[in-house]
Order: sequence, then structure tokens, then C-alpha cells
Amino acid sequence: MTERPFYGSFAWAYDHLSDRPVARECAAVAAILNERRVPSDARVLDAGCGTGRYAVELADHGYRVTGLDRSPALLAVARRRAAGARFVVGDLIALPLRRACAGVLCRGVLNDVLEDEARAAIMRAFAAVLLPAGVLVLDVRDWEATVRVKTRRPVDERIVTTERGTLTFRSETRLDPATRRMLISERHVLTGAGVSRTETHEFVMRCWTREELTARLAEAGFEAISFRAGYEANASAGTSDRIVALASRRAA
Repeated sequence: MTERPFYGSFAWAYDHLSDRPVARECAAVAAILNERRVPSDARVLDAGCGTGRYAVELADHGYRVTGLDRSPALLAVARRRAAGARFVVGDLIALPLRRACAGVLCRGVLNDVLEDEARAAIMRAFAAVLLPAGVLVLDVRDWEATVRVKTRRPVDERIVTTERGTLTFRSETRLDPATRRMLISERHVLTGAGVSRTETHEFVMRCWTREELTARLAEAGFEAISFRAGYEANASAGTSDRIVALASRRAA
């Protein structure tokens, strides 16, 4: 399978096309960690950190943050950000920090994990890097909400002006209800200085349910499992296609 352009040749454009309220969401993550008694100077792992926006913002809150991603191109963007976090190449199933972190943040990337055993292995890996009572915060795509959103709007198209030219991005999603999978076709078109470059890619994501998350987290040794519609405590259901899950590693 070829590499998704977002993770390789178009990694430099990721932040142009992913408009997230990073500061607000990181403030909410910090509040979650505080509520679960994780100190503000604790070591935190941003698992699947991408371009490092969340890792750097959490470092600004005082946490000692390690950002991990398996895409060298995304990490190259992350390392050009302001100092504060450190970044390493790695895989979620083989996390390098064992019993070293008070918190783990994992945003979105678990949708790329398709098989049951791999999903279970990653939850075990999260538990293995956390100290007793350490806190896991993650978000994934909710299947039922994704069906509503993508049935209504299967195509997403954006045009942005970048330092390299005009970038047109198009994504089209088809749904496979039998497997809770999203079949996605992406196209990047970059036009500048009289030259046009196009890259296309097809790939699969698999959504989650709260029931699966509960089972996977409990099997891996997590407790105090709860869910939100968003990172902020007052996020209301129906406004997002994501599940935010909070859990603590068993103390013993």
C-alpha cells in the first residue's frame, strides 16, 4: 500500500487542512489530568502526535511531553515548532517508554487500526507506559455519528493558500456497515508557479463504539472509564462525530 500523502509528501500541509481548536482542547486535557490527580509537571506521551501542535501546547502547560509518531515527515514539521516537547519515531504497539508516564494522549489515530488484535495490543501498550493510576485520554470516530455525518455529506473539499501555492484537497467517504469501516478516497492538487501536481490515495479507517472501547480498555487494565462528546466537560452530544474516552490504569 502506498503512503497516505498527509503522512508523507504532503505532511507539510497537514496543519493548513486540519483546523483544530488546539489551545482550547489542550486546556481541557490539562483539566482532565488535574481532575485525575496528574501533576502539572508530569511526563505525558502524545501517542500519534502528528505535527506536534498538541505536544507543544501541553508542554506550555508545564508537562514534560514526548511526542511519538511513525511518520518522519510529520515529525520533521513538529521539530520545527517552538522548543518544549521532544519528538521520537515509533509505533503505538511498541511504545518506548515503559512505566514512565503519568498521562497518555492519543487523538484520532486509532481509527487507522483495523484489526481486533492490533486494537487490543495498543491498549495494552498504553497501559504498559503508564504509571499506576496514570491517565489515558483518547478520541476516536464514533460509528453511529459518522454514519449520520458522512451520509449527509460524503464529500469534503477545501482550497487553501499555502507558501507553496494553492492547495485543493478533496476527500470522499463510502461506508461499509458490516465492518464499521470508512472507505476513503483523497486527492491533493497543488498549483503554483505555473505547475500543477496531483496525488491521490485510497485507504480504510474503522470506527469505534463505546461498547468496544469499554471492553478493550477494561481488558488492558483500565478503570474509571468515562466518555464525552468532546474534550471539554460541557461538550454536548450530537455536535461531533468523535468519542472522547477517559480512563485510569489500575493502581495495582
